[in-house]
Order: sequence, then structure tokens, then C-alpha cells
Amino acid sequence: MIVVEELIGKLAEDEPRRVERVALGWEDRLRNRQRVKSDAGTEFGIALPTGQALAEGDVLFEDGERVVAVSTIPEDVLVLYANSAEELARIAYQVGNRHAPVAVEKERVLTPYDSVIEEYFKKLGVRRGRATEPFTHGFGAFHSHHH
Repeated sequence: MIVVEELIGKLAEDEPRRVERVALGWEDRLRNRQRVKSDAGTEFGIALPTGQALAEGDVLFEDGERVVAVSTIPEDVLVLYANSAEELARIAYQVGNRHAPVAVEKERVLTPYDSVIEEYFKKLGVRRGRATEPFTHGFGAFHSHHH
């Protein structure tokens, strides 16, 4: 098993070597310590510094023949659509207030699918949908606080 203690960089679009992928969901990309396998069956132990998340295209390993990079997998997400910047901010606030992971884009907010959250936004009249696409939690690892 190969142990990865630091990221090498980003995968180049024109990479001439064989590319192996380690497909990970959003929760696994936040984990600093884990065992994973590439699509070619190579095993890796990931031991990154605390707080360092993995992202699409991060290179875990390279040698003369191959490059091993992280790949995001499509996941079940709730997509909440906003008609204005103000509505986008309200939606993002409400998702975050429920301590759910959130990805904020220009006109929509994504969170891992949760029927309770979907029902809440349905009651508020927010346009929403369910999709299968990569989810990237853009605000680092979870934290906790007391109210």
C-alpha cells in the first residue's frame, strides 16, 4: 500500500501518463485519514494534515508510468433555485442553519438530499429539484458550536 501524506498538485488536462482515478464522495473527500483504492486496484493510505480536504483532480501519487488523481462521484443532491441574490442568501442561510453541508452557486444551492429539508423548502414555496451530480462542500470541514 502506498501512503499519501501530501498532495502533489492538480491533474493536467494533457497528462501523457496513464491516469488512475480514486472516486470519492463529498464526505470521503473531507476525511484526512482513510484507505482507498484506485480504479486500477492500487491501494492507498491517505494521511493528510488535519483540515485538508480533497478535490477533483488532486494528484495523490505519480511515477514515470502513471498519475493517480481524485475524482468526484455523482451523488443524490437537493437543488434549491433562487430568483434573486437575496433569495439565494436566505436559502443558503436556512440550509446552513440546519447544519447541513451546502454548496452555493450563482442561482442555486445544493445540499445532500434529505427529505426533511426538501419538505421544509416545499412549504416555503422554494423551487427545488433532486439531481445526481458531484457535490462539493465548499466551506471546509464541519464544525460545531452551541446555541
